[in-house]
Amino acid sequence: MDPLLLSALLLMAFGLLGVGVAEPSLLQGHLLRIGLSLVALLLGTLLPPKLYLRHARLLLVGTLALLVLVLFLGDGPGGVRRWFYLGPLGFQPSELAKVVLVFYLASFVGRKGNDYPIVGAAVLAAAAAGLVLVEPDFATALFLVTLSALLFVFAGVPWRRLFFVGLAGLLAILPFSGYYLARFRYVSERFTGFLNYLQGEASPDRTAYQVLQAQKALLLAGPFGQGPGGVLPHLPEAHNDMVFASVVFATGWLGGLVVLFLYALLFLRGLSLALTLKGPESLVALGLTLYLTLQAALNIGVTVGFLPVTGVPLPLVSYGGSSLLVSGFAVGVLLRLAREAKRKEVQAWSS
Repeated sequence: MDPLLLSALLLMAFGLLGVGVAEPSLLQGHLLRIGLSLVALLLGTLLPPKLYLRHARLLLVGTLALLVLVLFLGDGPGGVRRWFYLGPLGFQPSELAKVVLVFYLASFVGRKGNDYPIVGAAVLAAAAAGLVLVEPDFATALFLVTLSALLFVFAGVPWRRLFFVGLAGLLAILPFSGYYLARFRYVSERFTGFLNYLQGEASPDRTAYQVLQAQKALLLAGPFGQGPGGVLPHLPEAHNDMVFASVVFATGWLGGLVVLFLYALLFLRGLSLALTLKGPESLVALGLTLYLTLQAALNIGVTVGFLPVTGVPLPLVSYGGSSLLVSGFAVGVLLRLAREAKRKEVQAWSS
């Protein structure tokens, strides 16, 4: 079995344990989400990545349209507009944007080369991030910008182009930063909560409380965990954003190390694929690997208290349906790339 598939299946199994401990009533719904994620994984293995690369611009335009529509027709707690609800299931276009941007930027560099002006591609990436920013979802918008920048860097785009495009973007958004923080106060409140946590202050209505409760769950877990029937301390979003704490609480520090090992295995396998493949497919492998593992690092960093609370789910583990669906599809595409890389290797040996 390919390490990619093994890692994905085991991470989903850990997710079942985490959600089961955090919110047993959600376990049936989580099973449904895992089933849909496996269907998405299968779809990713069936269709050739070249098909997505060929239609990457159209996919990005469609995703931008969804990001616009969700601002008018979407819903969510606290007045945010991030989800389209289809009965019991919700879909978040910003999750789709992460994968679509990888395909678009890989296609762009493949068509134009790495020393071509990147203003047009950067504007489209910034448009996706900007639309997510006003949902509002600051953490995901920043993640999209970071992922796009890393793909440009690893594609070999000259630093001078990256510097001037980045500087232009910074100068464009600075005048609106004050209005944004005043309009969406919870963004600044999350950073304030992180500062409160660093100062040892916390109350149940602040994000610092969430981090401290997650750390309490990690400490109570012990080496081997409290098992699926353990009573988790009160922890907001224990089934989603803080699911790593729930997983460790159920499986122990040993289980937490296994989860970290699985993400490391996924990263190394994806990196190996990126180094083996050539052209835009190599960049797709690298981009999807970074999407899965960088987001995992961000989520776990929040849980253990290294980073401010972001609301970013743990790929392949968290309860969020959109995240499970898109991350499953990303693994499927990586598996298809691995299969094609092996086929090319066999052809090279036979010739």
